Amino acid sequence: MATINIDELYRAAETSRLNAFQTAQQESLDRLQGNLRDIGETHRSSVTQAQTAARISALGQEEKLAAAGLSGGNAYAAPTSGYTESSRVAADNTLRSNLNTLSVERLKAEQEARNTSASEISQATQDYQNGLASIQLQKAQAKISQYNEDRNYDYNVKKTAYEQAMERWKTYGVVLPADASILGVKAGTPTASSAYDNARLALDRWKATL
Repeated sequence: MATINIDELYRAAETSRLNAFQTAQQESLDRLQGNLRDIGETHRSSVTQAQTAARISALGQEEKLAAAGLSGGNAYAAPTSGYTESSRVAADNTLRSNLNTLSVERLKAEQEARNTSASEISQATQDYQNGLASIQLQKAQAKISQYNEDRNYDYNVKKTAYEQAMERWKTYGVVLPADASILGVKAGTPTASSAYDNARLALDRWKATL
């Protein structure tokens, strides 16, 4: 009777599950690294834009003040009045506030990306563990099924051999040497004996219990 190597079959299934888990984990980590790079690039671009906007605003303000005679006309020179000093301080504060906001947004985005990756990996881990548990259950059920099939096969083989030996015993009137081990009776034992009746009864009982 051909049998299936259950252990080998389910080892392959477990390996497949592990490979799928490792692939999902690596893909999540790769996405995380890509997201962090994008967040960093977006942050740097936003910082540059904020600094550029601040400089443009400062130049524009300088031109207004110069027109009012409140500045030396040089955005990078020392202020020539308290008004221009206040204006420059306000602009610097606005820039710092904008940069701080951008930094907070970057940190928040990075944390969200890490949380998403952690959640993905956690789900992949749970799926992997559930998959292994399912495989182990299927493996146990398959082994029980195979055991029952082997048991039934052995039973049918032995029953057939016993029945054929009994038939030869009846036909030839004595137990043949080749059938002695099958019947558990000495070769030459005649049919007209209690041994034959006992063997027949044993066969009937065997059929009833298996």
